[in-house]
Amino acid sequence: RFSHDFEKDILAASRNLAERYQSYSSHTEAVLSMSTTIFDAMKKVHGMGKRERLLLQVASILHDCGRYMSLVNQSECSYHIIMASEIIGMSHLEREIVATIAKHDALSMQPYDSVIGKMNRESYMVVSKLTAILKIANAMDRRHKQKFKNIKAVLKGRELIITVEAEESIVLEKGLFSTYADSFEEVFSIMPKIREKRVFQ
Repeated sequence: RFSHDFEKDILAASRNLAERYQSYSSHTEAVLSMSTTIFDAMKKVHGMGKRERLLLQVASILHDCGRYMSLVNQSECSYHIIMASEIIGMSHLEREIVATIAKHDALSMQPYDSVIGKMNRESYMVVSKLTAILKIANAMDRRHKQKFKNIKAVLKGRELIITVEAEESIVLEKGLFSTYADSFEEVFSIMPKIREKRVFQ
């Protein structure tokens, strides 16, 4: 057995890559935290493991890297940056999965036919699931203001209840969240909902 934590190496390399393209920020960490919280709460539904969780973390860290090259074609640029970068410890297929997730963070998922030759159906399903998670995590901090504190997520029947504390209005975030909630439900047959606890100072 290896005592060395290779996952930490992959995450460190991902952060270094994000910093190189000036996309690493408090927003990145917020999206990373929220996406992993949602992933962990959905374990019984999504059927994915530790490796897929790691791929989600890497995609969360790198989802904004394309901004360095273009604000108009950010998603496409993110894809090409990730595919052109070697992340030691990740296979070519895993890099393809992460790059495709980052690409579709702001775009609609394309049918499987669009990725034939790049990945199999199983990998495409992983992309679909992780993209759905990243989309709602990113929507919760779309304005890059980290309004949500003490985020918790729990499955209740066919709903994923995400409880957050906020000191200011989150009307915009709720609106953006609802636009991605339907696509999340399409993938998981679970409807995500935000439950707000207002914190007054």
